[in-house]
Amino acid sequence: MSARAAVTTTPYGEVDAAALEGLQSRYDTTRVLDAVDTLDELRTGLNDPEGLRDDLLRLHGIAHALVNGANFAATTRDVSIVEQIEDVLDQIDHYVAGLLSIRDVVRPLEALRHEDLAGPDRD
Repeated sequence: MSARAAVTTTPYGEVDAAALEGLQSRYDTTRVLDAVDTLDELRTGLNDPEGLRDDLLRLHGIAHALVNGANFAATTRDVSIVEQIEDVLDQIDHYVAGLLSIRDVVRPLEALRHEDLAGPDRD
């Protein structure tokens, strides 16, 4: 049988005591605020009228015409389907990278979850 880690009760619930001690000595909580800034930048980009949503709709129109034989879709930009695909993928990669960076900031805090608190579907 393995030794049980100590649990500390905080105003925010029970946490792994050793993980809390480690985070207190090395985790910079301002990184979470930086993550909020990153999220705000991503949200702004997603809400941009000339952003990913419109580019996906434009790509659908082009693909629908090419693949399904639909009427030619009028676009406001003179781009090829290859350029449109590259643009959409670049934007998606940018958003994914931003979200992954936010996850990397939050992930160390996950250590606070004590193994006794994990539950069967939280592993």
